[in-house]
Amino acid sequence: MIITGAVGVAILIGLCVWQVQRLAWKQDIIEKLEARLALAPTELPKMFDPETQEFLRVRVEGKFLGETGKHGFVDAPLLTSRKFIGPGYRIIQPFDLTDGRRIMVDRGFAPVAVKNERGIAARPIPAPNGLIEVTGALRWPEVSSDPAYGENDNVWTARDLSAMARLFGAEEVLVVSETQTAVADWPKADPIQTVNIRNNHLEYAITWAALAIGWAVMTGFLIFRPDRRSSRSVEGGS
Repeated sequence: MIITGAVGVAILIGLCVWQVQRLAWKQDIIEKLEARLALAPTELPKMFDPETQEFLRVRVEGKFLGETGKHGFVDAPLLTSRKFIGPGYRIIQPFDLTDGRRIMVDRGFAPVAVKNERGIAARPIPAPNGLIEVTGALRWPEVSSDPAYGENDNVWTARDLSAMARLFGAEEVLVVSETQTAVADWPKADPIQTVNIRNNHLEYAITWAALAIGWAVMTGFLIFRPDRRSSRSVEGGS
């Protein structure tokens, strides 16, 4: 029993320590990404590296040409919602740069009522004519095991830049715009204000530590509890 208890406590403490280490690792990543967001915008890199450029702020110049993608729509509206507004989309469109490259730009949020037409996210959201400068942060594909969009309704449920790039002939990178690109009321630019990465390692560490304490207490109780059978034998003999 002592060995079993000791092994159990050791394993649980080890898991607690591992989560503390993971916490430090995750906090370091978040701090680095937050630091990138705080930098002044730079030129768009010639070569992309998500490990060192995710959330990097860039400045690009080009045009929204409003070309139709291979799926038959002019954009890739990512389904989302906003407090006090309700469901809507992040309006993602191809953006042709002055150097001949094409990337994807997240222009911001538009409500479902503005974007939908006969139940389909098909209504184009006008963009400025001519050359404009857009400032924003770089993002890369969001992993999704399900199809990213409905081919018939153009409703995207994941930021699948690989699929978007194929449909529009663009590079697999997204600039989340800080610049307002609306001709009328929508979309509203919705820039990245902070790095939103799940970090539950502290809760996990506390859970494992609590289990280790509980295991140790129960082990001690089982080891040092009074032997009831011996007590009954003594009472019977007297």
